[in-house]
Amino acid sequence: MDSLVQPSLPFSREEHETRHNRLCQKIGEAGCEAMLVFAQESMYWLTGFDTGGFVFFQCLVVPADGREPILLTRRPDLVQARQTSTISDIRIWWDSEEADPAQDLKVILAELGLEGKNVAIELNTHGLTGWNLWRVQNALEGWCTLQNDDHLIRRLRLIKSPAEIAYTKKAAEILDNSLLAVINAAKPGVLDSDLKAAYLTSILGQGADMPPNAPIFNSGNRAVYGRGVSDPRRIENQDQVLVEYPVAYRHYNVKTEWTILFGEVSDAHRKMYDVGMETLHRMTEVARPGTTLGEIFDLYADGLDRGGYKRARYGATGYSVGCTYAPTSMDVPPMIYSGNTTQCQPGMTLFYHVMNGDSDTGLAMGVGHTLLITEGAPEVLTALPDDLTVIT
Repeated sequence: MDSLVQPSLPFSREEHETRHNRLCQKIGEAGCEAMLVFAQESMYWLTGFDTGGFVFFQCLVVPADGREPILLTRRPDLVQARQTSTISDIRIWWDSEEADPAQDLKVILAELGLEGKNVAIELNTHGLTGWNLWRVQNALEGWCTLQNDDHLIRRLRLIKSPAEIAYTKKAAEILDNSLLAVINAAKPGVLDSDLKAAYLTSILGQGADMPPNAPIFNSGNRAVYGRGVSDPRRIENQDQVLVEYPVAYRHYNVKTEWTILFGEVSDAHRKMYDVGMETLHRMTEVARPGTTLGEIFDLYADGLDRGGYKRARYGATGYSVGCTYAPTSMDVPPMIYSGNTTQCQPGMTLFYHVMNGDSDTGLAMGVGHTLLITEGAPEVLTALPDDLTVIT
């Protein structure tokens, strides 16, 4: 019965085939005969294969000569691979005390005639743990030459197709609605986790995926943190909440960052907001073809420095977003940091944020949005309110 079901692909079969051809060409240009793909987002982009099974040993072997890719996975992913992807050759490794799927992988590579050849391996991924890499290296040492893929597929994914942009814009629409829901739920006396619940209820009710990483809803003194924390806190009459979260639709992510204040707003807090918004605006205005990500960071640094917040700024202030799986919504590289020579190109989607946390005063301010690089002025995909949100 399973073999009779036609795959439900995220993109047209023609688009997947075009991506496969481009990848094969790049593998050959890198001097390799095949590539070992371990990132789940790479498999999804290339074939449509959609699963959380990458937490176990799972590898897609892509020969450079255009032969069909071969997937090595566990039995629970067999039907899913058949019905969500273009992959026709699926091999299973079985759980046991003696299981070593790296040896099963070696059998596949031998079938493809790759002994003594150069084989690229995708390294920068949560789908390849240190333990699994160690097993692959042990199995293939002296048998073939593994070569760092240098983010090969990630670079191909950086410029989005019209279909990918459509998914991204749908995610942005869902995010905009969710931010309004979060603001409407914000009031003294509720837990900051209640705002998180409003976010999840809103996005899931609109058809979004589960977020690939935990959101930030940090209140009080914890608003200066750069990451989310456990242990919900009750919001007080005079308070602050720093909000940063992703929304993914068909695994394509957008993000927002915003700050909600409660009670009276001090001049110091208002200044942090004004500096943040002015800096974000300047960073956005220059996001045009040819501008480097390093030049965008320079505007961020200049804005905070001139505002008197030099010691609060980060070493990076944004990154590429796109198709990713847990545990992150960041599709990096590239990131926006000093000296990065990566140039903006039409079709790139970037998340910019200006985070300003003063650990001395305990005041925090963060603003950020997702934008699409176009031939001209960038298109801001995730809207922010017209003014600072203050709940009195």
